Amino acid sequence: MASLIGCSSSDKVGSSPDASTKPMDLSVMFYTSSNMQFTHDDNEAIKFLEKKFNVHLNLMDVPIGDYTTKQNVVIASGDLPDVMVWNSFPDAGLSNYIKQGAFMQLEKYIESAPTLKQFPQKLWDNLKVDGHSYLIPRPRPIVRTGVVIRKDWLDKLNLPIPKTIDDFAKVAIAFAKNDPDGDGKANTYGIATGSNLENLNPIFLALGAGNGWLKQADGTLINSNITPGMKQTLQLLRDLYAQGALSKDIAVQQGMVRKELQSGKAGMVVESYIVDYAQDITALKKVDPKAELIFIDPPVGPSGISGFNGTTGNAGGWLIPAKVKPEKAKKIMEILDWEASPDGAHFGKFGVDGIHNTKNADGTFTINDKYKQDNLKELIMVSPYDIYSYVDGGAPQEIQKIQRDALDMIKDKGIFSPVPSYLSPTTIEKGADLNKLKLEYYFKIVTGELPISAFDEFVVKWNAGGGDQMTKDTNEYYKAQGSK
Repeated sequence: MASLIGCSSSDKVGSSPDASTKPMDLSVMFYTSSNMQFTHDDNEAIKFLEKKFNVHLNLMDVPIGDYTTKQNVVIASGDLPDVMVWNSFPDAGLSNYIKQGAFMQLEKYIESAPTLKQFPQKLWDNLKVDGHSYLIPRPRPIVRTGVVIRKDWLDKLNLPIPKTIDDFAKVAIAFAKNDPDGDGKANTYGIATGSNLENLNPIFLALGAGNGWLKQADGTLINSNITPGMKQTLQLLRDLYAQGALSKDIAVQQGMVRKELQSGKAGMVVESYIVDYAQDITALKKVDPKAELIFIDPPVGPSGISGFNGTTGNAGGWLIPAKVKPEKAKKIMEILDWEASPDGAHFGKFGVDGIHNTKNADGTFTINDKYKQDNLKELIMVSPYDIYSYVDGGAPQEIQKIQRDALDMIKDKGIFSPVPSYLSPTTIEKGADLNKLKLEYYFKIVTGELPISAFDEFVVKWNAGGGDQMTKDTNEYYKAQGSK
C-alpha cells in the first residue's frame, strides 16, 4: 500500500512544480494486499502525483505474502529504494538494521512537516528506537479489530449471542456438530485460526495471558507466552480442536483465516480487522446469499477480563535509507505530509475529482470504476489519525455504517502492553528461535500430539533459551521508565 501516491486532489496545498525542472526520480517499495501489479501509464492517480510534485515514481510493489522476504533480500543487497514500508513494529530485524546505520534519523525533517507533526505524540513515541524517530507512522486506530460471527447460524441453531469464554466454546462446538449451513455434511466449524494460532488474541486476553507482557501482582512483568493464562488457553483450544470446533486443516491455514470465513466454512473470527468486513461479507454472500455476519463484544474471561489487543496506533511505518540525499528526503517528507492533510485524505477516499468520482448534489462524492481500476485503496497509506479510517469508503452505505458502529463499540476495549515498543537485546538476538519453539509446542499441544503438561516443559526450554534474560532486560527497562 504505497504511501507516496496519496496526495491532494486539489491545487490549493503547496505550489505547483516548475515544469522546466527535470522530475526527481523516487523509488518506492511497498506491499499490496493482492497479487495485482500497478501499471504506470494508464493510472491517473500516479500521473496526478508525478505532475503535482514533479517526480517520477519507480513503484516496487510486492504481494503482501512475499514482502518480508523481499525486504530482507533488498536490505542485504545494499541496493535500497529511496523510501520503503516496514509493516510491523517493534521488529527485531528492523532494530538490528537501524543499529547498523541502514536508516535515517528523521527529526529534522519531521520539524518541517506540519501535518505529520499533528499526529498524536503517542504514535511517534511508540515508533522510536533508542529515543529517535526513524519511521513515519502509518496511522491506524489504536483498537481496530472485532469479533465477527455468523448471526444466521446462531439463529438457525437457536443460540444466543455468546458472551463468556464458555459461551464462545459452546457456540464453536455447535457450529461444528449441528450442521448450521444445512447441507447435511460435517464440513463446518466454529473458530477460524491457522498453524500460528493467529486471530485468537481476545481469547488469550480473556484468560489472563496479557498483551505481550503481563504485569504481575508484585509489579514485575512476565512474558505472555509463559503465563498460566496461556496454558489455560491452550487447554481450551485443545478441547475445541478435539471436538472439531477448530478446523482440522489448521496446519496448512497460515494466513488463510479470512478465506475460511469467506468460504462459509468457519462460523466466527474472534480477531478480525474491521476494515476487512466489506470484502468478507461480499465474498461470503456469493457463497451463501442468506449469510448474516455481525460484530459482537469480545469474550469475557472467568476473572472478568475482556478486550482486544491495544496497539501502538501504527501499522509499522515508512523508512528512508541513510544513503538518501537530503533533497530527496525533503521531497519524500513533503509528499507524505501532503498525504496526511485533509486534501490528501479526500484523495484517498475519492481520488481525483472528476476522474475518479462524481460530485453529488448534496456535496458528497461517489467513486466510479476508474477509482477501483487505479487501485486507489492500495495506493494510500499515510492519512490523518482517525478511528474511522477502517471504514471502507468504497463499500455501500449500510456496510460503512456497520463498520462505524463496530469501531465505536471497540474503541475503549483495548488491553495494552506495559512495554509497547521495547525490544530487548536478547529479543533481537534470540526472539526468532524462541518464537519458533513456542509455535512448535503450542501447535502440538492444541492438536493433541503433545499433552498439556508439555507446556511446563516448554516454559523451561523457553527460559533457558534466552527467555530468562529477555525477562530480566525488559523488567529493567520497565523499571527505568517508571513502571507505568
